[in-house]
Formats: sequence, C-alpha cells, structure tokens
Amino acid sequence: MIRAAAVVAFVVTAVGVSAAPVPPPTEKELLTKYWGKTEGQGEFELAGKQLTVRTVGQPARGMLYGKNANMPRATKPVTGDFEVTVKLGDATPPNPKNQHEDSWPGSRAGLIVSGDGYSIEFHLYQYHTKRNGEVLDKLNRVVWVDTWFPGGGAGGSREQVPVGKSTYLRITRKDKTVSVSHSFDGKEWSVPHVPRQDLAFPDDVSVGVFYSHSTYQIATATFDELTITKPKAEPKDAVK
Repeated sequence: MIRAAAVVAFVVTAVGVSAAPVPPPTEKELLTKYWGKTEGQGEFELAGKQLTVRTVGQPARGMLYGKNANMPRATKPVTGDFEVTVKLGDATPPNPKNQHEDSWPGSRAGLIVSGDGYSIEFHLYQYHTKRNGEVLDKLNRVVWVDTWFPGGGAGGSREQVPVGKSTYLRITRKDKTVSVSHSFDGKEWSVPHVPRQDLAFPDDVSVGVFYSHSTYQIATATFDELTITKPKAEPKDAVK
C-alpha cells in the first residue's frame, strides 16, 4: 500500500508541473514576422500572410515630404545585396471628387527601399489629371518609379497597367547597382531598369511595402507573396 501511494503521488506531482501551453502569436507578432516593422499613419490587417494597409481619411504622404512622410509602411532591415518581390493585389483608386493635396488626386502602392536620405519607391501609381483646374474623370494607372536623394528627386512611368490586373514588383540591389522590374503574372518580367546610377545607399537599408495617398478618403491596398532573398547568381557561361 505504501508503494502504491508513492506511485500515485509521483504521477500527480508530474502532472502538476507540466509546462503550460504556449499561446499562439499575436497579430502584431505575425505582422512583424511576415512584413516587418509598421510605421506611419494607417492601419494594418493580416489575412493569413496577406497584408491590407488602410489609410485613415487623411493624406498619407510619401518620401517626397522627407521627415514629414507619414504614409503607412512595413519594412525589414536588409544588409548588402538583395532582391525583394511583392504582389500588389488591389489598391483603392483616388476619388476624383474628393478633396486632395498635391497637384491632383493620386495614390501609390508598392515597394520601398530607404537609407541615409536615399530611397526608391517602385509602385502602381493611380491618378486623375486636371484641365483648366478641373479634375478629369479618366483614371490613369501606371507602373512608376521615384528616386529620392538629399536635395532632390526624380520619377518616371514604366508601363500602363490594365484595370483588374495584379501587379508584381521587384527591386534588386547587386554590386551597388539598384534596378527595378515588374510583371502582371509573376512569371514574365520586364527587362530590369536602373532608375539612377548615383544612389549612394548605405550597406544597411530598410526594405518593404508602402501606401501613399493624396486624398482625404479611407483607402486600402493589399499586398501578398513578399520575398526578400539574395540576387540569383549569373551563370558562369553568361554572355557579357
């Protein structure tokens, strides 16, 4: 009887000291894991690994505004060469009837790389132009790249984007040269384009996604399939 009692006591003690179950990660922890540090004036929502970024009814200003940039963004630190790719599934177009800042109503959703006052915004740019001060109804949709550096910036259109098309975006840094390319199916990619040769990025940069908007409307952009890898090595027998 004494031996049996001792066995029962041991079992009870063992059960009592078993480790408590580990709680599942919070949405904030998952955001950090999949997309990085969130900043700016906006809201962030996960559905699986898909990220939706939402503005809050105020203009979300991009890197054009320097230290006053408040666009919602999620970025990760990267050192050295990299290749970052993302799928932009959808982005709310600007409402031409809405109050807006800048020259005309516009929104920009895509990839950003920044460090030491230098940055690249590679994105889907949607905007309405004006004629005689009146906003036109036609919505323009283009793949656009902006480069920012101390004292200035420049930008330009890459290709028109059909309505209803997902846009895949890629920024690559290899041997200090930064190039951009895009795709509408994730398979066939445009020829890499170098927007500037003199972007003096530091070795450590921030890489991720952003959504800027010039109107006073609540708007969303959805990102998916973010990958950050090292650039693929060229075949040894590649023709130079």
